[in-house]
Amino acid sequence: MSKAAIITLSTLGVLAIGTSLYVNQHQKKTLTANAQTSPQVLTVYAAGPKPLSDQIIHGFEAKTGIKVKSFDGTTGKILSKVKAEQGNPQADVLILASMAAGVDLQKNGQLLTYQPSQAKHLNKQFKDTSHQLINYSASAVGITYNTQHIKSAPTDWSDLTTTPYRNQVTIPDPQTSGSSFINAYQMKHGTQLLKALQENGADIGGANKEVLDAVITGQKIAVFGGVDYMSLTAIKKGEKIGFVYPKSGTLVNPRPAMILKASRHQAAAKQFIDYLLSAKVQRQIQKSNLIPGTTSTLTDPRNGEAIKAYTVNWTSANAALTKNVVAFNQVFSQ
Repeated sequence: MSKAAIITLSTLGVLAIGTSLYVNQHQKKTLTANAQTSPQVLTVYAAGPKPLSDQIIHGFEAKTGIKVKSFDGTTGKILSKVKAEQGNPQADVLILASMAAGVDLQKNGQLLTYQPSQAKHLNKQFKDTSHQLINYSASAVGITYNTQHIKSAPTDWSDLTTTPYRNQVTIPDPQTSGSSFINAYQMKHGTQLLKALQENGADIGGANKEVLDAVITGQKIAVFGGVDYMSLTAIKKGEKIGFVYPKSGTLVNPRPAMILKASRHQAAAKQFIDYLLSAKVQRQIQKSNLIPGTTSTLTDPRNGEAIKAYTVNWTSANAALTKNVVAFNQVFSQ
């Protein structure tokens, strides 16, 4: 082979290697660029109400361009899903209907610390000094009653122990709903009224929606511990029910949002938390019959009257939860 041919082949080899390096580098740059320009997908698990969750998610996507993958379910279903995914975490943000459940996650060290600028506007009863549970809204419980059977609205819990309500009161089952209310109520008042309710024929229903449906249909005439936003939404739809916040006080349960430490999209998750506390979303919360997290006072969304709320230390409340639910079940198993 001639010297010229050897030089030519060598040159071609160098060119081929150079071309290969160029292609590889170009592909790497392209992949990197695509990764940077492709939309992020934030995963949010939300405990509803679903129409509000959908409204918030769509608004966030429109505002930020960040896509959201959502899972809607009860707090219990969300917690079960998070536990099942511990080996390969999927969720970035959780929105729960139970402050007690949020405190448990916090105790387990599963939450990211983040203090949004709007946190200073949170109601003082809703603030978490650890800046991990962002109580963007709250719900309260009270007495839901059937207006076709009860013409004079009850005013306090004890009314449900009187003759007109005999065998006609239902209570959410704390195994599925209402455990925070039962716990807080017993920490405040003990079991005396619960025993009176049991003696008056009150029984344990199912979850919150089931006991509400029982009153809407007239199967029962009152719920001890009905959820305000569910009852008020049903009233707006024309159901023949009423709802009152008892004058002696009730539980206002913060609904916390939180970022999991395992989140792979923490910057986007923080934007989502910021959005939850925006004036726009807080207005949407109020229209959904929930209590806005940034409200200065706890008031009835219908008329602005003050709600007398129990003072709850959620850490100590969690410690007492199992004992109080057991005591409650003992009363109603007699």
